[in-house]
Amino acid sequence: MRKLLCVLATGCFFVSALVAPARAELTLPPDVMEYATVGINGVYSLDFDTAQQNIQKVFDQYPDHPFAHFGNAMIAWSRYEYEFETSDDNQRKVFEKILDDSIDGIKRWIKKHPKDSNGYMGIGALYGLRALFNMRNRNWVTSYFAGRKAISNLEKSLELDSTYYDAYFGLGIYQYFAGTLPSVIKVLARIVAIKGNPQQGVAFLNLARTKAHFTADSAKLILIEVQNTRGSTFYAPEKSLEYIRELRAKFPTNPLMHYVEIICLYETGQYEDVTTQANEFLQLIGKDKFYKDIYIPRAYTALGTVQMAQGNFEQARVLFEESKQKTSTQAPSRWEVWNELRLGQVYDILGQREKAQAQYKYVLSFKDKWGFDDLAKSLLKKPYTVPPDGVGPLPPL
Repeated sequence: MRKLLCVLATGCFFVSALVAPARAELTLPPDVMEYATVGINGVYSLDFDTAQQNIQKVFDQYPDHPFAHFGNAMIAWSRYEYEFETSDDNQRKVFEKILDDSIDGIKRWIKKHPKDSNGYMGIGALYGLRALFNMRNRNWVTSYFAGRKAISNLEKSLELDSTYYDAYFGLGIYQYFAGTLPSVIKVLARIVAIKGNPQQGVAFLNLARTKAHFTADSAKLILIEVQNTRGSTFYAPEKSLEYIRELRAKFPTNPLMHYVEIICLYETGQYEDVTTQANEFLQLIGKDKFYKDIYIPRAYTALGTVQMAQGNFEQARVLFEESKQKTSTQAPSRWEVWNELRLGQVYDILGQREKAQAQYKYVLSFKDKWGFDDLAKSLLKKPYTVPPDGVGPLPPL
């Protein structure tokens, strides 16, 4: 869930930042703002060609403007994340190159316009994106230093304009997630002095949600993640469902907003609605141009997991096996491989240990891009049993 929502929230920052008038030294003219708006709609519709064409028009009139560079990097990131499900190494390299070039471009802009708060917001957001990317790849040290650069630039933006409430979005993310680091990296956190304050982080995110011009929607997405985290003092999935329904109404063509609502329905225990919405999501694939074939595993993750949550393991087996059949010709994605692991868990519950072990070995046959190996190895040694608190959240680890 965290991975999905962080990416969506970063995309929301891109959208909001471009829609709003530029602050401080420069104001973009109406025609450039129109290009940005059309580009934004392209990103939210996952129409990346339209987005790229219009961001290029911003570049043509304002070379090195922070919004253009940030938009360019976000298109590359969104394509890697959504169009290729983080499974294409070539697209990953494209994204990394564009991210580096975009950061260098905004540095050039800041050198010419040292008092433009937009520049510090833009480069802060890109360093935040780099931190997120490195964190997802478990490069904790490089993620930390990128995160610190993000924070220092966001703080500089606030120094230049104290009413730039959007900076609290990035600061809130840092304070919350740095304060809730997984135990596996707490030792590293002590070494490099990572400190966070979850309560302050949530307060900053709510400040951005209610007062920010650019990042109110982004803050809602991150708060959905926070409020869906089981065992947290901030756990409030009903509020998350309220927020995602507001966002779906605003961005109705984005299938990933649709999917986050399915996740929130699952977290609030509305299992019948999960099945209804997941089937609708599946049926739209191939009919709606934005519901791509690569999203098929996501639909089956929801359909199978909600059956597991209700104790219907035979139905879950049928669904996960159907997912395996329908995605056999695709390059493996994170969601597909997760379904393979879930199928192994279902086989274990049904007493089919040899089939379960074959599934875990199959998961281990892939490069561990998504962090599933430790769980698969443990399940090879000891059969899966449903924990006392249930089968767990819907999204992959």
